[in-house]
Amino acid sequence: MVTPIAKPELSLKEKERRYGLLRKALQKAGLSALIVYGNSQLGVPVHYLTKMWGTRMNMVIFPAVGEPVFLVPTNSGLTPEKVAGMSGWILADNVRLSANPPVDAAKLIKALKLDKSRIGVDSYRWWPVFEQQQFVELCPKVELVEAHRLFGEIRGPKSAEELDVMQKAIRISDLAHYTFLHSLKDGLTELEATKASIEVLDTHGIGDRIILIHTQPEATYPNRPSPAVIRKPNAITYSPEFTRNQGYGAQMIRGYWWEEPKGIYKTMFELWAEMRQMVIEGFRPGMEITDAGKMIEDLVDEYGFECDKLGHAVGVAYGDAPYITAGPDEKDYMEWTILPGEVYAVHPMVRCKGYKAPFTMVGDMYLVGKDHTTWMTTAMPELPVMIP
Repeated sequence: MVTPIAKPELSLKEKERRYGLLRKALQKAGLSALIVYGNSQLGVPVHYLTKMWGTRMNMVIFPAVGEPVFLVPTNSGLTPEKVAGMSGWILADNVRLSANPPVDAAKLIKALKLDKSRIGVDSYRWWPVFEQQQFVELCPKVELVEAHRLFGEIRGPKSAEELDVMQKAIRISDLAHYTFLHSLKDGLTELEATKASIEVLDTHGIGDRIILIHTQPEATYPNRPSPAVIRKPNAITYSPEFTRNQGYGAQMIRGYWWEEPKGIYKTMFELWAEMRQMVIEGFRPGMEITDAGKMIEDLVDEYGFECDKLGHAVGVAYGDAPYITAGPDEKDYMEWTILPGEVYAVHPMVRCKGYKAPFTMVGDMYLVGKDHTTWMTTAMPELPVMIP
């Protein structure tokens, strides 16, 4: 039986908060509407407006004045009434079955008499060129404007309702980690060791997830659980990163040890202790995300190590934009200014310089408040967590 923790419900008040903020932002930017392509960023932007996951074949057209229209694939087996019932936020009259979303979006823009206006797109990064061309051919006088950041600045700061359902995700994460710890035994395979904790996720309605584990001391990167055998005294890193089916995710990464770390490992865990404190003291509204990334990389370098995969925001999905990088030469770079109310998972993968073992990784979620940053994933705070 699925417990109530897996079934968060966001209120109509939350819907109106989001819609109101987006309408004001569009009007302020001189945009008549926002087109949200479904396959962008794990389907998060569509979910944010509809409570249903975005896919390659769906799209939301959100006018600055009026109600949003949700385009749904004709081959989905869904009816407008069924979609409206599943969403709870979109009325059946505003659900359209579509075999070709860009063409139908263009027809809708014409019907709304917005075909000579400026329209935002979230986002050019994910909207296929061919589909953009189809839209432009039908609406040649529309000026399309990249609006990923505009929409992201609305989605970034979390409301009290969002933080509440996110805390429920963190509780599921805690349970998965405690289950994993109590399952650990010398001689188990990674698959055997993670089985019970993954069952916890399944029981609590978890959908999209990435399960990573690191048990081999010569490895410089964690991987999916495999038949590799766990042996004392090899250290273990475990990272269940997930999103609940109904939205909102969590990520907490812990290092599990059979004995107290020594030498390089001891230094690495001194780094992790300082890292936590640095994020609490250093992540502030108004900071450029690349400055936050450089702060992380500089600290790791001061300890004589290198790192990658610094972290990312957490929201409707476990991996929301923006991703933390130190500059435009790094993968997933984007311009961003940290906003009050955002939640970030900070988890640099730390290893010796030259991409050499040993490797460690600890990850936590933090809420950036107006005046202070709060460490959210406080379960099992020990560095490292000792195996009983």
